[in-house]
Amino acid sequence: MAKARLVLWTESEQGPRFAIDTEAIAAAGGAFRSVACRSEADRVAAVREARVLVVGAAAITDAVFAGAPDLVGIVRTGIGLDTVDLPAATRHGVCVAHVPDFCYDEVADTTWTLILAVSRKVVLADRHVRRGEWAPSALLPMHRLRGQTLGLVAFGNIARKVAERAGGFGLRVIAADPYVDAATMRARGVEKVELDELLTRADIVSLHPPLIAETRGMIGAAAFARMKPGAILINVSRGAVVDQAALVDALRSGRVSAAGLDVQAPEPPAKDNPLLQMDNVVLTPHYASTTVEAMRDLAAKVSRQVVQFLRGEWPTYLANPVVREQPGCRLAAERRAAR
Repeated sequence: MAKARLVLWTESEQGPRFAIDTEAIAAAGGAFRSVACRSEADRVAAVREARVLVVGAAAITDAVFAGAPDLVGIVRTGIGLDTVDLPAATRHGVCVAHVPDFCYDEVADTTWTLILAVSRKVVLADRHVRRGEWAPSALLPMHRLRGQTLGLVAFGNIARKVAERAGGFGLRVIAADPYVDAATMRARGVEKVELDELLTRADIVSLHPPLIAETRGMIGAAAFARMKPGAILINVSRGAVVDQAALVDALRSGRVSAAGLDVQAPEPPAKDNPLLQMDNVVLTPHYASTTVEAMRDLAAKVSRQVVQFLRGEWPTYLANPVVREQPGCRLAAERRAAR
């Protein structure tokens, strides 16, 4: 009997936060295994015999690829690809798959949950009531949402869902995204602007870009200095899009009146992080994608792509399609050999 091809999860012995389809993997000739890797050296040691790697937040670097001669593909358990070195994967002939089309509604809903929680001071009001206080006016200043301007930084699928929901609250919506044209935005009732203009006009700045070199730290001291005084910041993208020290300064100075953050850098935040002590900040544990339905969808799409790799098929959502034309593409070589 042929040896089962190893499918590896390298982040905990418990496996991913959803139920991967181990039966389908076994039927395709794979054996799923979870190991706890706390460092790059641990991951390099773990992947030596892996054919497919399933990854979440762990950094998959050139060293990991170099130490995995049998690795054909990686499946990232989410939309973002900032944890995987895509150029290194391509150089080593490894296909990288992800799940770009899940949790749109969940993240859009979380964006609005944070907007409402921050603007209406829900968490602070709850604390007041629990302390026996009953003085609504003590929570002022608060402002009605209707008539305010919501600025969306990036205008991908999730930001478009956020914009759809804005109409019900009577907000004007502007967006900055160099990769989306004005006509596309206008068709959705959104005005296209440059980032500098968005920062000066928006009462609420909501961040939705992927974490790439151009967006890392893009909302820093200079951006906060341009923001409308008293604006609200919402981040459901990646923590490293924001310079956290600059955000703390902006909150302390009042330049930013409040923030709602589902993401941080690092995660989880250190116990001495000043944001944890601020009443004008609402924090959630990078949970925007987390619903029963979204996890079910994610499980199906991750499992399907693992099986595709095991069968020698191209994955449904190939993130580095250029690898198909590389002479060293391992999956392409297997497909040629199987003809």
